[in-house]
Amino acid sequence: MAQERLRRLLAAGVAALALAALPNAAAQAKDPPKTPPTPWGSLAPPDRAVLQPLEKDWDRLPGYQQQRLQSAARQYPKMQPIQQERFQERIRDWAAMTPEQRKAARETFQGMKKLPPSKQHELRERWLQERQAAPAAPKPAP
Repeated sequence: MAQERLRRLLAAGVAALALAALPNAAAQAKDPPKTPPTPWGSLAPPDRAVLQPLEKDWDRLPGYQQQRLQSAARQYPKMQPIQQERFQERIRDWAAMTPEQRKAARETFQGMKKLPPSKQHELRERWLQERQAAPAAPKPAP
């Protein structure tokens, strides 16, 4: 039970890390209240296609986060296929989280940022090993 919770928190932390580490994150996070939101309908069609898993939550995201995601979506075509796959997986995971899970992921990410890089790497490697070893969760019947 404790290992499962740790695995989930690490997964959430990695997802938060992926989203928080998007281009221009540091510059835009300094002044988030002044960044106006971008309506979903005004996104370019290629950006909407990349960010589609976030469509239902898009209007609730702060403007600075929307801009970071748009920036990442513009970089998406330049990514290697494995990077694109990882990006899509992380966006889908984040979109599937409850607000409480997202909050826990952010808190885990904040805690991980305070660790030395070697410890961050060690935790990420352990999470990846556990993720590969864990059987896929069965999907609920409709």
